[in-house]
Amino acid sequence: MAQDIRQDFGTDSAVTIALDGLANGSGATSNAIDLGNPGPFALSLEVTLNGNSASNTDTADIYAQWSNDNADFSDSGNDLLVGTVVLNGTTGVIKVLSVPVFARYVKIRVENNSGDALSSGSPSENFVRYVPISVDQA
Repeated sequence: MAQDIRQDFGTDSAVTIALDGLANGSGATSNAIDLGNPGPFALSLEVTLNGNSASNTDTADIYAQWSNDNADFSDSGNDLLVGTVVLNGTTGVIKVLSVPVFARYVKIRVENNSGDALSSGSPSENFVRYVPISVDQA
């Protein structure tokens, strides 16, 4: 009898990263995320960014920094580019990215090259969330 293989979506979790007011031309890196053992095969990464002015019309690049031991992570020149968010001025944008998992620990880095600083609203208008994706064999 054949078995079905399906995606098993885990718990939606916030990434701890300081994005509010992030200056144009600069980046922010999250705290390390422990994906556990056994870990998922992929992450669904949801990025929400809000511009500060009509000048926020370029991009913010999203990177993953991997580590096997939670001590040595890739440096910014060797991070894995996982996607780009195109901003549209002051309106919030949301992009969902699929990120393959290469190690147990990951940090997320956002590089703002959108043309101006990100908004610094209260409550926060800029954030990253993730959902681990595993395999459910039924």
